[in-house]
Amino acid sequence: MQTGIFRSTRRSTNRRYRRHGLMAGLAAVLALSVTACSSTGAQAEPESQPTETENATEAAPQPAVGLPDTPAGLQAQWVLTVINAETPVATDGFTDTFADVILSELPAEQLAEVLEQVRSERPWTPINVNAAGTQGIFTLQSGTGELVDLQLSVDEAGMINGIFFGPGTPVRTPAASWDEVETGVASLPDGSGLAVYRVADGTAILDVDADTAKPVGSIFKLYVLVAVSDAVTAGTLSWGAKLTVTDDLRSLPSGELQDAPAGTSVTVREAAQKMIAISDNTATDLLMNAVGRPAVEQALSDAGHADPDRNTPFLSTRELFQLGWGVEESVRGQWEEADDDGRRALLQTLPDGVLDIPAAAVTTPVWQQDLDWFATAEDLMRAHLALQDRAATDAGEPLRDILGANNGLNLEIGGDWSYIGFKGGSAPGVMAGSWYLERSDGERFVVVQQGASASPEEVADPMAFFGPAQDAIALLASEGRD
Repeated sequence: MQTGIFRSTRRSTNRRYRRHGLMAGLAAVLALSVTACSSTGAQAEPESQPTETENATEAAPQPAVGLPDTPAGLQAQWVLTVINAETPVATDGFTDTFADVILSELPAEQLAEVLEQVRSERPWTPINVNAAGTQGIFTLQSGTGELVDLQLSVDEAGMINGIFFGPGTPVRTPAASWDEVETGVASLPDGSGLAVYRVADGTAILDVDADTAKPVGSIFKLYVLVAVSDAVTAGTLSWGAKLTVTDDLRSLPSGELQDAPAGTSVTVREAAQKMIAISDNTATDLLMNAVGRPAVEQALSDAGHADPDRNTPFLSTRELFQLGWGVEESVRGQWEEADDDGRRALLQTLPDGVLDIPAAAVTTPVWQQDLDWFATAEDLMRAHLALQDRAATDAGEPLRDILGANNGLNLEIGGDWSYIGFKGGSAPGVMAGSWYLERSDGERFVVVQQGASASPEEVADPMAFFGPAQDAIALLASEGRD
């Protein structure tokens, strides 16, 4: 995270953010951690919600869409029923619906008051869904045309462990050409880039500021997965080996394992699945601890990263939280100025035990101080291909299932696409997504979109930010039908 690392010839899109009465109230009390936002490509190490929201979006009435029969979809339906009810919101059933992580931060009575604010604008109609499995973003439209995005995640028991209402994203007109995709990227903040690679010949179908190393958030977990796979191949680790949650390895959301009691065990494969599918930070740190920091640093080189030294020492998610939002600014300054040895020495001073970093503190961008993980689009393309190569081996057999569990855009598998692997990442001021795609005709592609800003609100909306990537994937699908 270095200031001035990004270059672009595009003009910045400056937007004015103003508080709308309803949205301001919701933002003030519902800015609770939403697990990974991975259904839209916004997976990350620290997931935080913006403290400022734009004026609520209004749009012409749109047709209703159905909600998916998934854990997140079922709870979104529960929320929709509550905010469309004729009677005021009561707390009955809250303890059966909301996980303790929510109710411990927001009393049921206060949560009911917020939902009542939303109910006052009823009726609400779902007009767009971007969801997969345990999380999703559901765009709702009121009778007056107001749009609100309900971001929601659930835990393993199906209880809501993350909820956030934000300004809605209008249903957008997809790009009809690569020129229009490039125009879409140009409308994003400076520092945004998009690359589309055809794997067969390695050519870039589209390359917009893709050769600059940018912060990637939780996409770094691809390199952890490379290290894990290589350890299994070497016989020093197995997919069935047990990993144990401890307070010294416990990180912060996104994820689920941060809430697991000390002593909880998961297998390496279970941890890897959580690390990729829901961007579980604690699962990631368990895996990093199992293989060791040097192995992950070696994975950077082995997976084709052009500048692996840029990411050494390789941070765990816990260390990023501690350095980014748990120390004085002077310590971050020391990190930024230190060489490799100095940074490793600084990591040794970080305390063990339970982290005492409130979620509300994780709002300020720190990537400018080298506190993130950095890669170019081509680096990430090589990482995806390295994992697919390993997936073709006996030791790497689980990798395709792990990488394909959540494709980031809720794309249908079995039509245009026979397989999609995905990893996304986000942090304050950072948004990135990477897709490995196998088309039904056998062609393979990698799509990478990245963005970073000193103003976190500029890259806080994954549904808006990843429009160009979604359009690029749609154009590739259309090409396969011709």
